[in-house]
Amino acid sequence: MKSRTLLFILLLILAFSAGFLTASLYTHSRQYATETTTTTATVYATVVKTVRETTALGGVQHVCFSRVEVCSSIIAKLIDSAERYVYVAIYSFTLDTLGDALIRARDRGVDVKVVIEREQADVKGSEYEKLLKAGINVRLDGNQYLMHHKFMVVDGGVVVTGSYNWSYGAEKSNDENLIVISNPDIARLYEEEFQRVWSQAS
Repeated sequence: MKSRTLLFILLLILAFSAGFLTASLYTHSRQYATETTTTTATVYATVVKTVRETTALGGVQHVCFSRVEVCSSIIAKLIDSAERYVYVAIYSFTLDTLGDALIRARDRGVDVKVVIEREQADVKGSEYEKLLKAGINVRLDGNQYLMHHKFMVVDGGVVVTGSYNWSYGAEKSNDENLIVISNPDIARLYEEEFQRVWSQAS
């Protein structure tokens, strides 16, 4: 009799524990799902907000895809139109046409500053030595890893950026993109980044 009673009590305890565990797992699962949904919604809302704010700033002048257009000609025209300064942070720089455009700008009194990735300074066709000899204020980056930027700021109002390196490979072989943005607020952000990179370069 006592054995049956003990067995009955034990079964009751096991049943109660299993029910409690199931309820606990269900509650935890719902809480996790809710937290995940909330986090996803928050991230999505932030991305949408950022995209809308960026779009609202506007000012896109041109979008160029290499092998469809000659992107270097767009950059050269912008350099030739510069009146005060041209700041360039570029990973790979081997295009003579753009090196020549920067020299022309310097010769007419435009402040030209260029930062090139250190590992790319001595590659075949690099414009680094040419710019140095021409008196361009050019430095090699100070990042122990890579300075992978590819952008230019002109007169505090225009930004050129994208995947496009100033190289023959980018112009002739690779699929690259370039965007020209005319917006002082965006230009200010890129100029601040340029000054940070410039201050660490040598």
